[in-house]
Amino acid sequence: MFPVSWRLRGCSLLLLLVALFVIMSRTSAKDAWERPGCHKVGHTRKISIPDCVEFHITTNACRGYCESWAVPSAIDTLRVNPHQTITSVGQCCNIMDTEDVSNTVTSCEKKFPCQAGFPTH
Repeated sequence: MFPVSWRLRGCSLLLLLVALFVIMSRTSAKDAWERPGCHKVGHTRKISIPDCVEFHITTNACRGYCESWAVPSAIDTLRVNPHQTITSVGQCCNIMDTEDVSNTVTSCEKKFPCQAGFPTH
């Protein structure tokens, strides 16, 4: 049988290799949003104004995971409700700010201009 120091070194090396494998598998995700957390990504969509023009525009979108966990309730919570010994906490990915996006499009080849998505007379 191997001495204790060799077994300890072997276990340490195995633990290190497993940790490296986990880290590399998490960081090698193709897209940032595939990793845990919330990530702002570009989202391209086609805008179509009937009888007028079509164009593509890229706006921001939020992609990520919802996370939830449970923690022991705070003393203030227990004073209000002594039966609530566990408090659930959760958070989801969402965009909190809005931003106007302007885009200049070519006018229609009709006898009337395009405005607000529909031709005016």
